[in-house]
Amino acid sequence: MIFLAGLTIIGVILLWMFGAGMARFIGIVLILDGVGGMAIRNSVTENPRFPIEAVVGLGLWLLGHWLFAAKDGLWRSRLGQRVWRLPGLSWMSPVRHG
Repeated sequence: MIFLAGLTIIGVILLWMFGAGMARFIGIVLILDGVGGMAIRNSVTENPRFPIEAVVGLGLWLLGHWLFAAKDGLWRSRLGQRVWRLPGLSWMSPVRHG
């Protein structure tokens, strides 16, 4: 039980230290792969993997920006700041002063 607690603590620390950058990078890769797959196949309905990949990638990218802002109190990029100011997301924003 102590071993699992130790692994959990180490995992949370690593996520806090490196999670924002990794989430943004993996999110961008998934977005590009999903949108590229839909463009190459000319169909969203042919293979549902591509739109799911793009949506998961967008979610990871947003999570990476949120985590960075929660940690450092500022936005990593203007694009991330503008997206988190949208009406549906602004109430979850960790930075209130822009």
